[in-house]
Amino acid sequence: MSAEEATIRQDFSSIPSDMPIEILGEIEFVSGFLRNIELNDGQSLSITATTQLDDTIQISLEYESTKQSFGSLVTESYSEQRQFLLRPGMRCVQKMGDDLAIVFRPRIMESDADTLP
Repeated sequence: MSAEEATIRQDFSSIPSDMPIEILGEIEFVSGFLRNIELNDGQSLSITATTQLDDTIQISLEYESTKQSFGSLVTESYSEQRQFLLRPGMRCVQKMGDDLAIVFRPRIMESDADTLP
């Protein structure tokens, strides 16, 4: 376990000790635009971060996991959606079912349309 993971587990004791943690670091977003992130073992994450009028950031997460057994037609699928608000600079830690905890810090970038004269 890395020092960063140990700190996260200490700061967020609700994460079960046997649950894997995916540390995504700082992710840059253009407000309101979707980012797709491929994780391990058939897991994917779609994140939209949108700046609100009060300068909070609305986070919308869609998590999907598909597990297939080799040599058979057995497929297990799981999906989950979450939506919540963060203050700028805050770290996000979310458990995605029983599969995984994700950790990231959203950073909103200006879009090219915002900088045009």
